[in-house]
Amino acid sequence: MSKVTQNYEQLAMALGLRFDRERNVLYGLREGFELLVFAADTRYPYWLTVTLSARSPMGPLTKEDYKLFVKNEKPVVSLVQEGYLIKMTLKNVKKQEALRDNLNNGIGALLNFLRSKGFAPCCQLCGQQMETAGYGTKGGYMHLCPDCAGRMRQDVTITTQQKKQKNENLIGGIVGALLGSVIGVICIIFFSQLGRVAVLSGIVMAVCTMKGYEMLGGKLTKKGIVISVIMMIAMTYIGDRMDWAILVAREWDVDLFTGFQYVPVLLAEEIIESANYWGNLAMLYIFTVGGAIPTIMSIVKERKSEGEFGQIGSPRM
Repeated sequence: MSKVTQNYEQLAMALGLRFDRERNVLYGLREGFELLVFAADTRYPYWLTVTLSARSPMGPLTKEDYKLFVKNEKPVVSLVQEGYLIKMTLKNVKKQEALRDNLNNGIGALLNFLRSKGFAPCCQLCGQQMETAGYGTKGGYMHLCPDCAGRMRQDVTITTQQKKQKNENLIGGIVGALLGSVIGVICIIFFSQLGRVAVLSGIVMAVCTMKGYEMLGGKLTKKGIVISVIMMIAMTYIGDRMDWAILVAREWDVDLFTGFQYVPVLLAEEIIESANYWGNLAMLYIFTVGGAIPTIMSIVKERKSEGEFGQIGSPRM
């Protein structure tokens, strides 16, 4: 068990909430409101957000309401309402005692504030004032009544099946990867002409190549990832050589195509220093790998979360 998970469990017990270990979410009822407590950004596990769903006959909260609440409640960083969903974010505090007090006081203050404005619990989607439960979806967490939860479960199942049945267009994917990699080449040349070898160019090459394959290929499979990686390797080389070709064309007063052909000749004659040439190319490949790995990991993670829909506190399906 990680230290964060252990701290979350202790925090849930201290506040009279329950803890979903699989999703790292605290949940439970307070004064009739179904609460979800979680870190919106997993990089900052103690920067907690509290959500609930509620409506008032007097209408939604105003900007003045937000400002007044945040001003009066020191542990609170922000308060916003999106539709029927109300989100409160607390300060990032690692010390457990302070975190517990901030969360407990923040929740109490929020519920008192909402009650004073006439808010009552409701479903996040339909707005009916009835019992709700927290659900985990691909896009985050929601507070749903049984009817809306049932409809969403059905919609998620249908959408997931449709994606699985969708055929991969190999030719379209290759064209898409090529077009995406061209954007990466432009980025490489742009930064190099500014006298920089930027990590951004590698990230752009990786992201645009794979997204291009996915857009025109219909979906990004393992085969698509392999093709995209091959395309990145080839186009990174071409982008670097094009950059040198521009330099050669400028210095030798020739056209770009001729400059492109001159590069290996000048390299063999050591007019272009091999250390500079290969060192620059190596840096570009390092940056491209640096962009490709997190992009691929993100795609794999997204694929795993496709079709995810389950009640908080129940095992993932």
